[in-house]
Amino acid sequence: QIMSDEQAELESTLEALSVILGDEETFDHVCKEVFKTIDVDQSGSLDKAEIKSFIGNICQEMGMKNNPDEQVIKEVFAELDEDGSDDVSHEELKEFLRKLFEAQKEEVEKALKPQEAR
Repeated sequence: QIMSDEQAELESTLEALSVILGDEETFDHVCKEVFKTIDVDQSGSLDKAEIKSFIGNICQEMGMKNNPDEQVIKEVFAELDEDGSDDVSHEELKEFLRKLFEAQKEEVEKALKPQEAR
């Protein structure tokens, strides 16, 4: 059976996510890299403006024309900022990414299941 490009892509995504989630050191490294990317002023915590521009960048990369509105930014920020301190710590980002990666992994696993298994 010839594997479609899409399926090959899903499988490599699944593999990457499994590696990231399966190895604490790798996961930690990924989180640090993501954190550094977002923390433009290198203050060691992420403020709302940094989160906003990060989300904007992701949306552009995904080819979405419109930047997310303030409400979406507020919700994402509130979810990230677990202690309500108005900035996001490395630990808070890590928790969020873990949830995000796990959700993504489940989606990919679902997409890879043969049609009749759904």
